[in-house]
Amino acid sequence: MTDTFIRNAGEIATHQQSDGYLSHYRRWGRAEGGDVVVILHGGISHAAWQAPLAEAVLAASDCSFIALDRRGSGLNQESRGHLPSETREVEDVVSFLRSLAGSYRRVHLAGWCFGGQIAAIIAGELAGQNVISSLSMIAPGFVFNERYGDVLRLSMQAVAEVVEALGVRPEPEHAFIPVPLQPSDFTPDTAWQKFAMEDELKLRKVTQSTVDVWNQLADRSRAVLSELGDVPVLAVFGETDRLVDNDGVERMLREKVTGVPPVVHRLDAPHAIQFESSDMLAKLLVEFLNNVR
Repeated sequence: MTDTFIRNAGEIATHQQSDGYLSHYRRWGRAEGGDVVVILHGGISHAAWQAPLAEAVLAASDCSFIALDRRGSGLNQESRGHLPSETREVEDVVSFLRSLAGSYRRVHLAGWCFGGQIAAIIAGELAGQNVISSLSMIAPGFVFNERYGDVLRLSMQAVAEVVEALGVRPEPEHAFIPVPLQPSDFTPDTAWQKFAMEDELKLRKVTQSTVDVWNQLADRSRAVLSELGDVPVLAVFGETDRLVDNDGVERMLREKVTGVPPVVHRLDAPHAIQFESSDMLAKLLVEFLNNVR
């Protein structure tokens, strides 16, 4: 079980969305006052995967830390693995951030993996509205390396062929598409691999709608980078990342983020930087936040 492996999985709370959906989140630190980092998880993971980073940030600063379970993921068991639309995904996060704006001095948005791309979309959506003060992206997957790109393409093609052969369309909210990621894609550490393998809250299958929404969000995230305005941007890459084309992503960020040049760092770490290099990642994040004006 996730909470028994991670020492401190945070205090669990909920936020009600405009359609009545209850979004769960985990909070480390204060419920109000001071600065807060709000981080979005990747495609198959959930808020508790950010616990090592949360603990490291609290140890290195007076910032609070919040990790949101996105719709259909983690503790959000309703319609598990299902995203109804791109608009709904964005609205969920925007609504949550607005609910925090009056409770903290500054809200710093962050995202890991695919969550980094979603965070970029949200930052573009909220640019100039004084809701968020910065954007941090950890191992963001704007560009995949050739190996994972092929795996993803072939996996989706195989599912489409099976559905076509059966001649039956699954129910819209039925999660039947397996996600083609292995624990070794995140980390070479066997203890963390065991955690990822046994994690009961991890997404193993998603709906066709979710795959479609993921593709729409990915496309939108690349386009929105030029719309971030004066939002300060941090990007941290893992040198041994098996999924992300670090050079391709860094080049994209430097070309498209033109308002304020992005701060870019690389760590000797895998895709799940927060698992094995949480202290160093927290140090870079806190240094960046301290320089945000």
